[in-house]
Amino acid sequence: MKKILSVLFVSIFLFSALFSKAQNSTTIPLNSKVKHGKLSNGMTYYIMHNEEPKDRASFYFVQNVGAILEDDAQNGLAHFLEHMAFNGLKNFPGKNMLDYLEKNGILFGRDMNAYTAQDETVYNISNIPTASENLLDSTLLVLHDWSGGLLLEGKEIESERGVIHEEWRTRRNSRFRLNGKTSPVMYNHSKYAERDVIGSLDVIDNFEHSALRDYYKKWYRPDLQAVVIVGDIDAEKMEAKVKELFSKIPMPKNAAERTYTQIEDSKELEYIVAKDKEAQRMNIMWLFRRDLDAVKTESTERKAMIKSMAQQMLKSRISEKTKKLECSSVGMEFGGFDMARTKGADYIYVAPKQGKELDAFAEVLTELERVKRHGFTTSELSRTKKQVGRSYESYYANRAKISNDSWAKQLGDLYLKAKSFPSIEWEMQFAGKTIPSITLDEVNAFVKTYSNEANSALILTGPDNATQVYPTKEDLLAVAAKVKSSNVEAYKEEGSDKPLVSTKLNPAKIISNFEVEGTDAKGYVLENGAKVVVLSTELSKDNISMSSFSFGGTSLLDTKDLASADMATGIVGMSGVGEFNATNLKKKLAGKIVGLQANLGGLTEGFSGSASPQDFETLMQLLYLNFEAPRFEKAPFDAQMARINNYLANIGVDNKKALKDTISLASTNYSPRTLLFGEEFVKNIDFNRASEIYKERFSDASDFTFIFVGNIDEKKHLPMIQKYIGNISSSNRKESFVDHKVGPAKGKTSKIFDRKMAVPKTTVSYAVSGDLDYNLKNRLMLNVVGQLLSKRYMTTIREEEGGSYGVGCSPSSSKLPNPEFSININFDCDPAKRDRLVEIVEEEIVRIQKEACNAADLVEIKNNFIKGREEAELQNSFWMGAIQKNLMLGSEFTSKEDYKKMVENINAKAIKKFAKGLLKNVNTVEVIMNPLK
Repeated sequence: MKKILSVLFVSIFLFSALFSKAQNSTTIPLNSKVKHGKLSNGMTYYIMHNEEPKDRASFYFVQNVGAILEDDAQNGLAHFLEHMAFNGLKNFPGKNMLDYLEKNGILFGRDMNAYTAQDETVYNISNIPTASENLLDSTLLVLHDWSGGLLLEGKEIESERGVIHEEWRTRRNSRFRLNGKTSPVMYNHSKYAERDVIGSLDVIDNFEHSALRDYYKKWYRPDLQAVVIVGDIDAEKMEAKVKELFSKIPMPKNAAERTYTQIEDSKELEYIVAKDKEAQRMNIMWLFRRDLDAVKTESTERKAMIKSMAQQMLKSRISEKTKKLECSSVGMEFGGFDMARTKGADYIYVAPKQGKELDAFAEVLTELERVKRHGFTTSELSRTKKQVGRSYESYYANRAKISNDSWAKQLGDLYLKAKSFPSIEWEMQFAGKTIPSITLDEVNAFVKTYSNEANSALILTGPDNATQVYPTKEDLLAVAAKVKSSNVEAYKEEGSDKPLVSTKLNPAKIISNFEVEGTDAKGYVLENGAKVVVLSTELSKDNISMSSFSFGGTSLLDTKDLASADMATGIVGMSGVGEFNATNLKKKLAGKIVGLQANLGGLTEGFSGSASPQDFETLMQLLYLNFEAPRFEKAPFDAQMARINNYLANIGVDNKKALKDTISLASTNYSPRTLLFGEEFVKNIDFNRASEIYKERFSDASDFTFIFVGNIDEKKHLPMIQKYIGNISSSNRKESFVDHKVGPAKGKTSKIFDRKMAVPKTTVSYAVSGDLDYNLKNRLMLNVVGQLLSKRYMTTIREEEGGSYGVGCSPSSSKLPNPEFSININFDCDPAKRDRLVEIVEEEIVRIQKEACNAADLVEIKNNFIKGREEAELQNSFWMGAIQKNLMLGSEFTSKEDYKKMVENINAKAIKKFAKGLLKNVNTVEVIMNPLK
């Protein structure tokens, strides 16, 4: 289950005075479409009609209770309760709730989930089909039982101990450990520093059952709970049901007061250095605390918009800085976040190059000082306002596509934090009057939030080794003082008023047409041989998506060129196109909703992108320039290489990379074409060769197919396609890919190795692969096999053995270069349980070939497939994928009705037969990483 472990990339900093009346409020009017109220027992509800997706609804159960309410003997019980909410309810004992919902296509982990934080616990059941009244009523009953009907049976509690113990083990990575070390300073030695949500292992493994039941009885009660329902429902009818069902929940007498931990400001700057053997780079954060508005008003929203604009402009400036080789950092950032209900923070962050710690700190402070002294420029603010305004316009145009879950989460924040939930019309009116009225003085004043040094903390984190130097508090403050007294020049802005494409282009003729079978897409061949496919939909009003492909990719390159090829598209991305370098291109595109990305894969090359319909011509211009006028600038490339080389300094302590590299080598039978990032890889990158590779692969329009899906007006947009794509140069070459026969060795490959670890754990990666007749039916059957195995591993490894927090089981298939499949199984576990758990993995693979699968499991999986297909067809991405598979792989499109029949015809006997044939002659790659003893 998803967890919020309280921070961005480091912990946060609060003080522990209890403040009993800390609930916030807002004066901004609630969206009138929301039916809301408070029942006689104190429970709050919000209900809203929405049709994204159609015929679906999402149910959220929001608890104003989290880990901060635990005492020391309960440390971890709030999170433990979250797990238990899926292990037995009054009206759904045992696994009945999960079984019932999954039988109706509601998948645990995808549609059902929960998270625990320090101040809240939130459950959700999403994408409920609204056609079934019984299903809606049953979902309400689940929420009802979450309020006060958890069974908390002793057997289930004992079973879950092992799962949470293994979750504790999985989450104890370098970042988590560094957070724990910095928390006393960041949380100002308060209770927040002692509550990391997942809790104490001693408590998890040993608490009395009564302790969990007492905590539940004390805090899970209606006055601290809200029901949120958003979807394609009759809101008035649903409100009546909520009142009828939830009003019956009794409010306990003499209930404990829900207190709030207030964050006190510090009276002097604090400083801490936290080191970890597995940390890979050093970071410096200077954090400044600020109060949050207890009452959220229009002024609150205006201040947030000003802050956002200022941070965007700072981000643009430091982006320019880090593109230069002489820059002493690998990354800088100015940001902010809410620390808790009453306090927020703004921070200055820098990741220095090794040996350049003080220089990097000086650089980031100098950029801040530049704004303090000279302010932002009028053109910077103008561009930012234009971009913010366009974002609102796009938001409004796509308002019908805002998902049930998105609305439900916002309503949850309204209940928990009083974050406003006005109508979209209100938001547009607010933006329309506020954006133009924001002044340079207001955005310039924002930097004053970084001035109160007494109420701040300097937090340094990084590797624990002999070479990394950590500046002292005095060193850093001396740098800050020097920057303040130095001569800082005003920002000098570059830009260009030239058009993106200055060449006069005439639309190319369409020489032929073709169809994409099973769809309404229209195909065109242009004069230069480029193939274009257009599918007009209204699934997203303010979006047109694009994808293109050409066969060849890196398969056509020598092994010695593969590292250079890996950087080819990145060089253009950091250099720009046409008359515009990357910095000026970003400025030129201000106010545009447009994006384009080149990709160079093993078998293909192409572009993906999207744009608002009104910015579609800009997308076409960028596409044209990426073919005809890409830039290859050495300076940003050299700066990037310097950052990469800095990362290499501590790459040896990265256990995840060691595991990934070992899997890559074992899975490709140690092919010389297997790229591993490291010193040898970096040494083989050649700027000139990378630039040549880009030019080679991204040329000749006749070899490319371009697919467009979205809100396309052919009369308006097709001429733009003809004008720009039709004028890309062509040589009429005909290319395919080369099959280098890269794959696992025949039979079983096993690689077991040891690594130094701060928290001992074993990671298992177990993959089987083989031939597959690539068609829709076989792909469906493969996915059924994968999901059946996943269910079995959930039962055996997670629940019966308590051996792992979760087992990933991922089936995949491909047609190119050869039709094949793989099933990848991976998990973390206690090293002592490794051998038994690997045995279980293999036993279940044998079992699925010999025994008929569980009938109820098969029904759940089939219903999930059918439900998933119905939801997928409402997204442009589904149609893009269907068209691309047809054109690239020759895959015929299958209608929703035929798909449903195919799924319904799958039975246990067919699965057993398919699994036996599928898994008869497979190659197995087993990679196990153990802790070094």
